[in-house]
Amino acid sequence: MTKKYLTRRQVRERYGNVADITIKRWIDSGRIDEPLRIAGRCYFDEAKLDATDRRHAAAYQQARENPAKRAPRPRKEQGASSE
Repeated sequence: MTKKYLTRRQVRERYGNVADITIKRWIDSGRIDEPLRIAGRCYFDEAKLDATDRRHAAAYQQARENPAKRAPRPRKEQGASSE
C-alpha cells in the first residue's frame, strides 16, 4: 500500500479552509504531526491525519457522554447590610 500525502493547501481545505497560521499552531501544539519537508514544501501523511481525526472524535464523544462534574456556584449571603 502506498502512502498518500497532502499539501498544506489540501490540509487547509480538509479542515474547512482554515488559515495557514492555524495549521502552524496545530503543528506547534501537537494537534497534528509534523509534515514531511521536501525541497522546502510540506507534505502531510493522510493516514496520520485520519488517525488524529479519529482520536479527537473519540475524545470529543467521551467528553459529551461524561461531562465534567461541576460544583454549583456559592450563593451570595443576604442580610448583611451596612447602615
